[in-house]
Amino acid sequence: MKFALACMQAVLLTAGLLLSYSQAPGLAFGSESRTVSLTPLFPAPTLPPVLFDQTILASPLLDFSQGKPLIVVAASDGEIAMLDAETGVPDWKLRAPAPEGQQVELVATPAIAGDKLIIVYQCLDHGVRVSHRLAVIDLANKKLDEAFPVLELQAEKPGAGGRSTVRFNPPTAYSHAALQHAAKKEGGLGVIYAAFGNAGDTQPFHGWLFEIDLDAWRQRGVREAVTAALLTTPEADCPVTVEYGTQEMICGGGIWTPPGPQIYPAGDSYELLVPTGNGQIDLKRGDYANTLMRLKPGLAFDPGCDEALCAAFDPVNPDSACMASCKNLFIPRLADGNAPLRPASGDCDDKSYSECLAWMDYDLGANAPVRATLQNGRPVLIQAGKDGGVSLLDADHLGRQFDRLQIADLCGAPQDPCDRSWAGMIVTKPALSFVDGAPVVMIPTFIPDHTHSAGLVALKIVTEQGTPKFRRFWQYPEPGSVKARQIFRSHPSLPFVSKLGKTGEDVVWIVDIGMQGTIYGIRVRDGKLLVETAMQGTGRQLSAPLIYNDTLYAASSLPATHQAMLEAFRIEVEP
Repeated sequence: MKFALACMQAVLLTAGLLLSYSQAPGLAFGSESRTVSLTPLFPAPTLPPVLFDQTILASPLLDFSQGKPLIVVAASDGEIAMLDAETGVPDWKLRAPAPEGQQVELVATPAIAGDKLIIVYQCLDHGVRVSHRLAVIDLANKKLDEAFPVLELQAEKPGAGGRSTVRFNPPTAYSHAALQHAAKKEGGLGVIYAAFGNAGDTQPFHGWLFEIDLDAWRQRGVREAVTAALLTTPEADCPVTVEYGTQEMICGGGIWTPPGPQIYPAGDSYELLVPTGNGQIDLKRGDYANTLMRLKPGLAFDPGCDEALCAAFDPVNPDSACMASCKNLFIPRLADGNAPLRPASGDCDDKSYSECLAWMDYDLGANAPVRATLQNGRPVLIQAGKDGGVSLLDADHLGRQFDRLQIADLCGAPQDPCDRSWAGMIVTKPALSFVDGAPVVMIPTFIPDHTHSAGLVALKIVTEQGTPKFRRFWQYPEPGSVKARQIFRSHPSLPFVSKLGKTGEDVVWIVDIGMQGTIYGIRVRDGKLLVETAMQGTGRQLSAPLIYNDTLYAASSLPATHQAMLEAFRIEVEP
């Protein structure tokens, strides 16, 4: 998962189509001949922007604790600012606490529980991560909440075989995934889930997930705060013989997708859907790298696989019947009719599907799943893969794969090598909407070469002969067009669906990142481009735009200095 380091470096600059900042073109909107435009709200063209010294990797959030809308912006150096939603001017701000002489690195999107903002961050001493911490900010009183002493995460779990232990290792752990908040049946502030992947593919690394009870933390202190911890690969020995630690199927299992684990209701409680990154898959040893896991509160995990069918589990070529038998575990695989993964580089010509995912860094854990309900009431999950494929799963039985569709070509061609093969083609959480009662998911693809088309792909989920299936709905830009080979060359923002003013139309928003970022607003029901607007800055990959009161807010950076800022645009629909 090399993006962990890349996201802390200068923004990827692509050769996309550039517009001047003053341009905010409106395009015809439907048969009613309306036009849609994005008018810059801040930074105002005539005023200097409010800048942050370091990049903004976390997604912006919305807070009302002061009786007015404030935009929460968390910069990577630990500066937390509450910006006025109309002007972009800081209402108040503070910094994440750290030991003297240490630097803060904040990447994960915080979580809000009532009037509390929970942040997770890492502290570095001379460039080495020495601790991972959580702190709570009292939004109402504009200060760190002293009732929650700063929590330093630690954990130790038995290794596979029970003869060793695995400790949470701060230098090789990385908190990239958004914090997630879940309410408790008995009330109170609830529970926070903090996930960790790896830093720069350096072994030994594993996937860790911590359950933190906010009420226990406040009432009984840091010793009682962590109520459970999950270790995805309990391997004490993680030897590597190649340059990158993800290329061998050993250890790994990092939980790093930017949207974080997903929480959905389950009866009178909830369940967590946890995608994991590259590494070792071995049911006998309890290794669950490169899978989608379903967990309950308390983080105990039972894959629910048939013991007889999985008795001779082969991590390189898992048995199809075994994988299909697992109730709470999805192991990625090709579907009937899918072509094998064969990048133009030839790197996978002698490899199985599982081996290719590891070698190319095409980990499933790059993407968060989304749950949808079909017209007949059946729940399904949509899980994209970094390899450009999308799987349709039975939400009640994760091992059952209804369909898999390759929606992005593999990066690279014989005369056009892939610029960043490790980046893959999909890193996102699909956006969900409905058209004529049927679920539609929109999945941004990107391809770092100059040959293949990329962009936003919409899939409708239909039922054919009783089985849910993907049906291609639309794609923007049109595949094969010049524009489709020019834009979306690197990770875009996360997609976001909103209602368009009083029209009630669903629009999906996406930011293509470049020396000048571009915002696209696309109508869900037919894939029509409604608006295309240039930003003042680059935009920010893998950050979710925020829309409130017909205003779009998006993290961005100045290409010359890499200083960060928040850009805001008023969404206007003209009759």
